Amino acid sequence: MTDFHELADERLPTRAVWDAIIARGPELYREYAANPTGAHSPDLQFILQHFRKAPCAGKYVLVALEPHRRWALGTLTGRRGDPVVVDEDTVFEDLELAETHVFRLRWKALTGRDPAEDL
Repeated sequence: MTDFHELADERLPTRAVWDAIIARGPELYREYAANPTGAHSPDLQFILQHFRKAPCAGKYVLVALEPHRRWALGTLTGRRGDPVVVDEDTVFEDLELAETHVFRLRWKALTGRDPAEDL
């Protein structure tokens, strides 16, 4: 977990909001997996915005190997100009499955839990 992902102190009201959202991990994962590019509930939008504004270092991304056909999992280094580290063993031919995989990895980085484990 990066400093960015450190959750609020347990005594603060924002921590209660985080705890309530994180407790819904499997439910939010199901919602995202059902429609990765569609409209999302407010709690899921909150999480997605958090993922998007996270620091670049270590962030999971998708790299197009063949436009609109094949994608590989990548990781950003956080240093401007450095190439994305591409995991050529993790390749997708379905964009929605690829997006869902990245969601799972980012969720695990945030909470330490895989949201799909409890399904």
